[in-house]
Amino acid sequence: MVPLARLVLPLAAIVTMAVFAGSALQAQQGKVGTTADACPVIEGCTVASGRYRILLPPRPHAEPLGAIMYFHGYQGSADETIADPGLVAVARRLGVALIAPDGAGRTWSYPGSPARHRDEFAFVGQVLDDALPRFSIDPHRILASGFSQGGSMVWYLACRMPQRFAAFAPIAGAFWEPLPESCQGPRPPLIHVHGTSDATVPLAGRALRSSARQGDVFKSLSILAPAGCTAGWAEDARAAPAPGTLICRVAKGCGDQARLELCLHGGGHVADAAWVERAWRLTMPAGSPVAARRGGLTSP
Repeated sequence: MVPLARLVLPLAAIVTMAVFAGSALQAQQGKVGTTADACPVIEGCTVASGRYRILLPPRPHAEPLGAIMYFHGYQGSADETIADPGLVAVARRLGVALIAPDGAGRTWSYPGSPARHRDEFAFVGQVLDDALPRFSIDPHRILASGFSQGGSMVWYLACRMPQRFAAFAPIAGAFWEPLPESCQGPRPPLIHVHGTSDATVPLAGRALRSSARQGDVFKSLSILAPAGCTAGWAEDARAAPAPGTLICRVAKGCGDQARLELCLHGGGHVADAAWVERAWRLTMPAGSPVAARRGGLTSP
């Protein structure tokens, strides 16, 4: 088996936080004070297939911005994403835009999903085509991230639209059945985080009442990198991380230099904005790696 690089990072206690909306969004923006909502407050920014929201940092220089495009979970919304204090704080620290696409029907219609509202790949392309020139965003410095069903959306973007993003950071979501037979190349950098006690989206996936079925994380990894460089990871995952740790495995021998990493924690269906920040610092040319720590994502 190909040797794996293992990194054990500290993980603080899980803190449950409430979802901000409406007046709370305005209060949070006032508190941060350095991030501006660039879309109309009610309708957001609109494209042919839907809407999105975007927060922009101060622009002391003229160079294009980097951006994090974050996909909310099932029953979430773009409004909740830009009201999330953890994500807003990460965008502020990194000096990047936070782009929040809005799921049609508060869900995502990727392959295998019970929803069939629209072509999500066309929608994401429309958001990028609208936001990049409109807000002067660097097309080479965009990270796609998301939680739960939004995490699965990120996996499909990594498979179908790898050239439109610099890197991918899905959390607690993977491909759904039937799994893709293959993905477009070149393989992009991807850092996936998942809880070994996650019962909502288990590592092995599960069948839903709608007859849809969530896919297996380890099979998803093997599709994205079919060279066998993640072989043995499922067996290793049976030993759950000790409480308070995040164990990360970096794949070796995948045939290219793109980072492929799986980070496991002993918790359940949770997300942390610090994991998004860590992925940015590890995959973007500028910046240095940071340890993952609790930041508290509030969107579902």
